[in-house]
Formats: sequence, C-alpha cells, structure tokens
Amino acid sequence: MKSLVSNKLLSTDLQRPSCISQDHRSLDRLWLDKNECTDPKMNKVVSQSLSKISAETVFSYPDLDVLYQKVAIFANVLPENILLASGSDGAIRACFESCIESGDKVILTRPTFAMYDIYSKIYGAEVTWIDYEASENGPVLTVDKFVSTIEKIKPKMVCLPNPDSPTGTIFTPKDLRKIVDIADKVGALMLVDEAYHPLYQWTVVPWINEYKNLVVTRSFSKAWGAAGLRVGYALANNELITLIHKQRPMYEIGSVSAKTIEILLDYEADMMLSVERVNAGKKYFQDAMKEIGFSTYKSYGNFLHIKFGNHVNDVHTALEGLVCYRKDFNESCLKGYSRFSATTVEMFEPIVNCIIDVVKRCRKKESGDENI
Repeated sequence: MKSLVSNKLLSTDLQRPSCISQDHRSLDRLWLDKNECTDPKMNKVVSQSLSKISAETVFSYPDLDVLYQKVAIFANVLPENILLASGSDGAIRACFESCIESGDKVILTRPTFAMYDIYSKIYGAEVTWIDYEASENGPVLTVDKFVSTIEKIKPKMVCLPNPDSPTGTIFTPKDLRKIVDIADKVGALMLVDEAYHPLYQWTVVPWINEYKNLVVTRSFSKAWGAAGLRVGYALANNELITLIHKQRPMYEIGSVSAKTIEILLDYEADMMLSVERVNAGKKYFQDAMKEIGFSTYKSYGNFLHIKFGNHVNDVHTALEGLVCYRKDFNESCLKGYSRFSATTVEMFEPIVNCIIDVVKRCRKKESGDENI
C-alpha cells in the first residue's frame, strides 16, 4: 500500500473520522452542535426554493453563469472576482491547492476550523500555531502577537476566520488591517474566512482590489440555512482568482445545489430577517444564562458559550433528550465552556426553561430547604 499513495497520507499525524460511524440525527432533538440554521422560517424559505427545482436540473450538468452573476450582486463584486466551490471548505482547499507546496509555512490560530490543519498536512505545509489565551472575558489573542508572528515566520499563507470558530472572537477592522498589511509585506497569501457573514456583518471584501494577496471565503451554510447543499465561494482580485480557477474541478458544484442557491438569493431580505431572529435568540439565551449566574462571553458567530459551573453534570443530564450541543473543549482557552449554536427565541425557550428548572432543583437540594 505504501507504494500506491503519497507519504503524507501514510503519516499518523493525518487522521480523519470514519465516514460510516457518525451519529445519525433523530428529529426528536434540536441539533445545536454544528452552527447550522435552525430558524423555522428560514428553513421554510430554503425548502420552498428547493421545491422549485425541475427534474431537468437533476439530470443536467450545471450551468453556473447566472449563479456567478447573482453571487456577485450579493457580495458587491464582479463575477470575475469569484470562485464557486463545494462549501467554504472547498474554497479553502482551492486556496491551499493553489498556494501551498511541501515545506511551505502556514500560520493558524488555535483553536480554529479543523480543516486548515488537515489541508496543511495534505499539502505538506509546516504549521506555526498562534494560541488563544484564557481570560475572564473568553479567549484572547492580541494583534501584536499575530503581527509579530507573521514578521518572524514569514509564511506562505495565513488563515484567519473572522469571526473565528470555535472561539467566536473577532479582530476589529483596524487590527485586521494591520494583519493583512504585514501578510502582504512578507508575501503571504492572506485567507480571511467569513463563513459567518452576515451574522457578523462587517467584511474585508472591499479590500480585495487593494491587496493582491487577499482571499475571502464564504458559505451558504450558516445565515442562508443551506448547509446540506455544500455551496461556498472565494473572493479575490481578478488576477489572483483567475490563477486559483486553474485548479478548479470540471464543475464547481452540482446542478441541484447551484439552482437552489440561485433561487435562494432572491430571498436576501428573508435571510436578513432570519439573521435578526437568530441574533435576538442568541441574546435571549445569553441574558437568561447570565441571570441564572452562569459565565458567558460575547460571541460574534451564530453560537455562544456557557459555563455551567457546579451544575454542569445536572444540566447536561437534563438536556440530553432535548438538545444536542458541544459539551466540552480540550483547549485551555475554552475549558469548562459548553457551546450552543444560536437559534430563535422560540426555539431556545424550552432549553432555557429546562435549565432554570434543573438549577432550582439543585439549589433546593444544596440549601436543604424543600420549600424553595
């Protein structure tokens, strides 16, 4: 077998989960573990868009001209600035495939989106990690630390989600400008991952014609509620995106996915209303957890983190049949936090009520006063 595949694939450092042993999602629980859109009204918009797909679309190869035009209008760029891909994951891989050769240096934050490290290993890059540090206000990473690392390492590529995931943190426009500037100065491709746009609305996209090294990746999985269609895109200046296009597959995405997103883009106003509902739900849940006395911090993605403290095991047990969420993290900057994807107020209400009930029972037991 060793003679058949690349040595990089034989490395024990490169491991992937089994594709046939994943938990199947039952409909009797709310799934808030992968930051998908669970707003029922937006789900209905996506469903209606999908219902408009004809049989001809299914058995025809994709025609992507109209979709490129519509994405350009939404992103306020030209079609010549875009590469469609299989999710933002596919756009990220296209950047690695276009930029990275064995031995090249890549800078990544930690923790961050797992596929950056996977692609670094696949394409033979040497990774330098910049770690978030724990604080009372959540994970912290200073711009000075980021800039000095780029100056020292002089990488071929820098990857930075803004907001980052799973931390939910951002760099301000001023600080992000410093990072993009220094990456440009040392000749590094600067990949800014905006998977959570427009849940976090500020964007670096207006900079793509200012910086020859800047690529922005985005997804239709989060705010648009179309995670299962696997559609994303990369944005860059025309010269750079033309070069990245050279390694694209024959068809960037499938016909059904392309046509559904093409229809869905006509419902931008509905998507923005959904963003408002999801952000309102996030605030509702966060405020309710603070009122109980649990620790939390500001997150700019469609998710938030809660420390249940001494009640953690009781809360996890009580929520087991109600909702699926990320219960723990190995990274020190998120130690003790549980992460919930954001949803609407109405969807959060049963979860909040369950947590309030379990905390009341726990405090009653702790006090010994059965009348509380």
